[in-house]
Amino acid sequence: MNLGRGDQMSLDTKYRPSTYSDVLGQKATIQTLKGFIKSDAGWRQSYLFAGPYGSGKTTLGRIMARALLCESPINGEPCDQCHSCKAMLMGSHDSFIEVDAATNSGKADVKKLLEELGYASFSGKKKLYLFDESHQLSKDALDALLKPMEENDRGSFDKKLVCIFATTEPEKMRQTVLSRCAPAFIIRHVDSEEIADRLQKVCEWEGFEYEREALVLIADFTEGHIRDALKAIEGVASSNEGRVGLLGVRAYLHVDRNDVICQLLLSDNSKSLSLVDELLQSTPVGIAYDRLQSACMFAISLGMKAGVPPPYWNRPLLQDIWDRYGMPLLSLADCLASRPLRPTSGMFKCDLLKWKIGGVETLQVPQPIFEDKKPIPEPQVNNPPLKKQLSLSEFSKMVKRMVSI
Repeated sequence: MNLGRGDQMSLDTKYRPSTYSDVLGQKATIQTLKGFIKSDAGWRQSYLFAGPYGSGKTTLGRIMARALLCESPINGEPCDQCHSCKAMLMGSHDSFIEVDAATNSGKADVKKLLEELGYASFSGKKKLYLFDESHQLSKDALDALLKPMEENDRGSFDKKLVCIFATTEPEKMRQTVLSRCAPAFIIRHVDSEEIADRLQKVCEWEGFEYEREALVLIADFTEGHIRDALKAIEGVASSNEGRVGLLGVRAYLHVDRNDVICQLLLSDNSKSLSLVDELLQSTPVGIAYDRLQSACMFAISLGMKAGVPPPYWNRPLLQDIWDRYGMPLLSLADCLASRPLRPTSGMFKCDLLKWKIGGVETLQVPQPIFEDKKPIPEPQVNNPPLKKQLSLSEFSKMVKRMVSI
């Protein structure tokens, strides 16, 4: 981990993991990546890391790239002592190119990279490319990568081109590209307590006072996004004279905003409109939609005993919401989930009031019936009586009587 003391360096950059041992969680992924290096199979395929933003995809890709280019890897990890490792740590390695696919997504951009690859092949030096936000590469750009990703160096099992793709949307990657990669490495959610342990170390290294409960709250609130958690630590400490306490964290993360969201449902219609105006002064309307929907679903989960809401939600308020409305909350959550692309404060007020005034009364939610039910009798059908069928002898007798008459 980079522990350099740069006054202008943000904490998420300063404490970005630089070795596998610094990475939180991801043990299975790290073991596999080390195995590729130890078995000398690292250059035989490309790699894809997928996960939410701020979860460590690019960081893992950079460590893997350093291990691939390392002159003397140790147990599958970069040695950090050779010329190659030092050059990469300084950000000046001529064989490693990191590309932001969000701004370099076209075929022309990739074609330029492939021209450089041709020179590298002629000189015998390997080239390694890391595409961040790789799902934004155009179809033509991805097509241009396919052939060099498939071809081997002459007399070797190593590929001419090895790419490392990092993406938040792996479903947008083309199957032809994925087939040339090792099975995708999915970045797993890291436990809040484990993140809080790392935040505690950062506070100790930086000389911040802290409350453990505050660190767990940050970890929960950022939902495993370690980069966001470090930014939160920095923001709270800078605005509270180096102290990371529970009150400071709640204020910084606007946790009190969740209480206001709950009051929108519990207050009368007039008060709700006033609260909306207050809320939207400091909250983008899109976030207000998301928070109100979350409140509905947390209240439903609480009422159905299907889970406990995160600590940054007021559990008694959510219980009050469930006690008042029950399952009809689901109709409001459904409405909020289909908000327009460009929501406005007026739309938010309209959706809320429309539901509060008419939603509860008009929505009929069937309640489960647990008592034994008697079988429903089949309906009676008034069909005409069937005529009696005559035997042949009876028919003959009847004809004789008619003839005698």
